[in-house]
Amino acid sequence: ISLDKLPIKRLDAIEDNGLERFPPDIGHDEKWLSLIRRIDFAWAVWPWQSLVENLQLAHQELSVIIDLINTVEANDAVAVAGMTRPKQLPNEVLSDIAVSAATKLQCFRHLGRYFKQSAKALEQQVAVEARFYGSLIRLQQNWKVKRQRGSEGFTIDLFDNSLSDSTRPSSISTVRVDHDSSGMLAVHLPPKSCRSIHFGFLGETKKEAVSDDECVKETHLILRDVHRAIFDEQVFDLVNREAFNQSSGVNVTGLRENYLQLGIGQGTSVFLSLVPSGQPNPTSCEIYLQQILHENVFARAKDRGFGLLGHFCMTLAHRIFSNKVLAELEILASRVPYLHLLSLPTWHSRTSSWSLSMKVPQSILHTGRSQFQTKVVVNDDRISVEGEGAPNVVGLFKGSSEDICSMNSYGCNLPDLPVILLQQVASQVVRWLHEEALMLGIKASRDFLCLSFELDQGDTLGLVAHVDPEDTHGCISWWLVMEDGEEGKLQTDRRFLGHLSLEALYSTLMDLVGLCS
Repeated sequence: ISLDKLPIKRLDAIEDNGLERFPPDIGHDEKWLSLIRRIDFAWAVWPWQSLVENLQLAHQELSVIIDLINTVEANDAVAVAGMTRPKQLPNEVLSDIAVSAATKLQCFRHLGRYFKQSAKALEQQVAVEARFYGSLIRLQQNWKVKRQRGSEGFTIDLFDNSLSDSTRPSSISTVRVDHDSSGMLAVHLPPKSCRSIHFGFLGETKKEAVSDDECVKETHLILRDVHRAIFDEQVFDLVNREAFNQSSGVNVTGLRENYLQLGIGQGTSVFLSLVPSGQPNPTSCEIYLQQILHENVFARAKDRGFGLLGHFCMTLAHRIFSNKVLAELEILASRVPYLHLLSLPTWHSRTSSWSLSMKVPQSILHTGRSQFQTKVVVNDDRISVEGEGAPNVVGLFKGSSEDICSMNSYGCNLPDLPVILLQQVASQVVRWLHEEALMLGIKASRDFLCLSFELDQGDTLGLVAHVDPEDTHGCISWWLVMEDGEEGKLQTDRRFLGHLSLEALYSTLMDLVGLCS
C-alpha cells in the first residue's frame, strides 16, 4: 500500500486561459474504496469462501443471543434455568489474576497516598497546636489565662482585685489571645491599652525606648505594658484629684487632657502626662509615684501629714538636692585617689546616704586599723556628716584621747561640704600616722591637721595637711614644717611635699621616725 505523504491537490485540467481546474472533493468512504481498489491482489490467494461462511455463522449466533436477551428482558414466560461459564484456559486465568493483582496494587497505592497526606496534615496541625499551647502555658505562669465561652480563644484578665472603691475600674483589663496560622501567639489589644505615665522637667530632652522582638517575650512585654497602662491610668486619676486639695508647696500651673503641670516651689515646674508607649519610658520618679499609690490606696497606709501629692513633691525636691550633693562627692572621689565612694540604702524616699571610705596600707607590725569611714546623710535638704578621727574642741583642751578619737557628727550646708569632707579625710590620715608612730614607740602629738615630732634642743618637726577643693591635682597637699624652739626666737621653715599617696606618706613617716630616734 502506498500513501501520499503530503495532501497535494492534483490538477484535473488547465484551460487555455491558464485557469487551473481541480477534481471535486470525495467523501471518506469513497476515499477508502479508492485506496482499496489500488491494492494488487494478484500475487496472493485469499480464502474468501471460508471467510464469508464464518462471518455468516457469527452473524446468526449473534442474532440468536440478541433475541434471547430481548425475550428475557421482556419476561414473556421465559426464565433462565442456569448459566455456566466455559472453563477458562490457563493463559486466561493467569491474565485475570494479573489484572486483579494490578487493580488491588493500584488501590493500595491510592490508599497509602491518602494516609500520607492525612498524616502530614495532622502533623502540621499538632505542631501548630503544640506551639500555641506551649506558649500559652508559659504565659499562664505569670498571667491569669481564661478560656472564652463558646469559642476556642483565650483571654487574659489583668484586673487587680486589690483596687479600692475610690479608683475607677479600667475598660482594658481583658486582653484576647489567639494564634496565627503557624501557631505563634497573637494578642488583640483593646484601644488605648498602650499608654504610660511620662514624668519630666520642662525643657528636658527625650530618649527613645528599646523593645524586644522574640515571640513569647514580646507577648510578656505587651501584657506588662497593658497591665502598667491600667495602673498608670489609676495613678494619673488619683494625682489629678489630689492636686486640687490643699497640699504643702504644690500649685497647679497647667491642666489639659491627659496632662498636669505642677509648681513645687523655688521656680521648679514639673509635668505629669499620659502618653503612648512609644514615648520615653517612666523615670524613677514615676516608679515612686506608683509606690505611693500602692502604700496609700492599695495597702491603705496612714496619712503622711503632707498628703500624697505633697509628699511626692517633697521627695522630688529631695532628689534634686541629693543629686547636687552626689555630684560634689563624685568630684572629691575622682580627685583624691585613696577615697572610695559608696551609696548606702536608706529605704526612705526623702533620705539619702553615702560613705567615703579610705583603706590605709598595712602596718609593719600588722596591727591597727585598716580603713576609715565618713558618712554623709541628707534628710530632705539638710546635710549631716559623721566620721571618726577628727578631734572635737573639748578633747583638744582636755587632752583626753577618748574625746579626740570619738565619732563626730555635725551639720553643714552644700557650699561648705567639700571643705568639711576634705578636712575630715585629712584628719583621718593624720590620726592614722599618729597611731603608727605611737606603735613604733615614737613620742608624737597631733592636732586637727598636723602631726608633730619633738627633736633635740626643743625643736618641733610637723607634717601638715592643706586642703583645697578647687585643686584638680589632689585636693589634699602636704607640707613639712620645722619650728625652732629656742627661747626668745620663733623661726619657721616650710617645705612643700606635694600631693602624696598613702604609701608615700607612710614612707615619709618612717623617715621621720628614723630622724627622731
